[in-house]
Amino acid sequence: EKWVLEAVIPATNKEIEGDILTLQEFYVYLGCHIFMACFEGISDRRLWWSSKPISIKEGAPFRLHEYMSLRRFNAITSAMRYTNKVPPEFEDRFFDVREMIDAFNDHYAANYSPSWLNCLDESMNSFLNKYCPGFMSVPRKPHPLGNEYHSIADGDDGKPVMWRIKLQEGKDRPMNGGKPRYPSKFEDKNPNSGRKFTKTSTLMCEMTEPIHGTGRIVSMDSGFCVTVGILHLHDLGVYGQSLIKKRKYWPKHVPGKQIDDYFEGKELGFTKTLRQEIDGIPFNVHCTRDDRYVTKMMSTHGLLEEVADHKTYRQKDGVNVTFNYVEYLSRHNRSKHWVDDVNNRRHDPIGLEQVWHTKWWPTRQFTFVCSVAEANAVQCRARARKETPTPQLDFRRALAIKMMTNKIS
Repeated sequence: EKWVLEAVIPATNKEIEGDILTLQEFYVYLGCHIFMACFEGISDRRLWWSSKPISIKEGAPFRLHEYMSLRRFNAITSAMRYTNKVPPEFEDRFFDVREMIDAFNDHYAANYSPSWLNCLDESMNSFLNKYCPGFMSVPRKPHPLGNEYHSIADGDDGKPVMWRIKLQEGKDRPMNGGKPRYPSKFEDKNPNSGRKFTKTSTLMCEMTEPIHGTGRIVSMDSGFCVTVGILHLHDLGVYGQSLIKKRKYWPKHVPGKQIDDYFEGKELGFTKTLRQEIDGIPFNVHCTRDDRYVTKMMSTHGLLEEVADHKTYRQKDGVNVTFNYVEYLSRHNRSKHWVDDVNNRRHDPIGLEQVWHTKWWPTRQFTFVCSVAEANAVQCRARARKETPTPQLDFRRALAIKMMTNKIS
C-alpha cells in the first residue's frame, strides 16, 4: 500500500483525465479487474457495463455500474503508471516496473519470515510480443513465451508462499561500457573470501538476501548447480543444495564419471557422500542409486539418515521395489514443486492476466505481481487458520467484492 500511495497514485494522477485518483477508488478499480477474472468467455470488457438485461445466452453475468462507470474505468486504465521516479538519462526498458518489483520484495523482506526450507526456481509471465523487454522462450514451461522471473518460495505446512522475485533482463539489461548500469552488491569478488562471483552465483545470493545469516536451507534444480554459488551461500549463512547434471562438462569438484562407475551395480536406494573441503568449507556431493541413473546433489550440509515417512518405489523386473529417501533427497523432493504450486494457483482455473487484456507491457508485469500476491494471501490465511486453502476463485470473488465496496477515506 505504501508503494501505491507514494508511486502509483501520484504518477497516475499526472496523466488522468477528470477527477484525481484516490486510494479508495484505486481499490475499486482493481476490484473490478479481479471480479472480471472470476469468469471466462466474456470477449468484450464493455459487456460488464452493458445497458442490456442480463441474459443466460450472451454477455456478462453481472453489471459493474454501481461500483464504477465505464468511462472512469477506461480513464484510469489509460492513465495507470507504476513509478513516480524520474527516468534515467540512459535507455532502461525496465524503468517502468523496477519500483514495483522492488516494492514487492521490500514488503516481503520486512513483513514475512520464510520457514527453514525454501525452493528457488523460475516462473513465467506470458506475453506474446517478442519485442517486449526481456522476452524469453522457455519451452519446458506450460507458458513458454514471455518474461522469466526467478522466484523463491517456502512451503510451511504444504502451503507455499512466494516471497521474492527477480525479472530476468537478458540482453536488454542496461549496460555502460560492458558494465551493468545497476550493479549488484554480489559481483566481482567476495571481499571476505576473495572468491569470484559468477552470473549464477550472483543471482543465488540476490534471491536469498533476506535470509542471509539465518542458517535456512534453499533447494534448487540443476540450473543452479554451480559449485562457487553453493560456497558463496555458505559464506552468507545460507545452506544451499542443488541437483547436479552434466552440461558440456561436470561442475567443478564433481567427478561425475567416477561416481557413476562406483555406483554401477549397486542396489536401488544405495547412498554415499563424497566429502571434500574447499577453502575450509565442507563441500558434499550426495549420491543415491536410482533405477536408470545416480542422483547427485551438491551442498555444504546434510545427513544420509533415512526419512521413515518418505518412501518411494521403482519397478524392477516387473516388481515394485520400495526404499526410503535419505534426508537431503527428501528435502529436495518435498520442496522442489513449491514455486510451481504458486504458479499453478495463479493460473488455475483462470489466470488474472488471461482476463486482464492488456497490450501494455508494464501492466502485464503488474498482473503478475497481483496474481502472486493473491495466491500468497490464500495460503497465508490457510496457514493462520490451520485449514485447507480456499479454492482460488472463491477467494478471488470475495476479495473483489470487498475491494469494490471498500470505504477507505
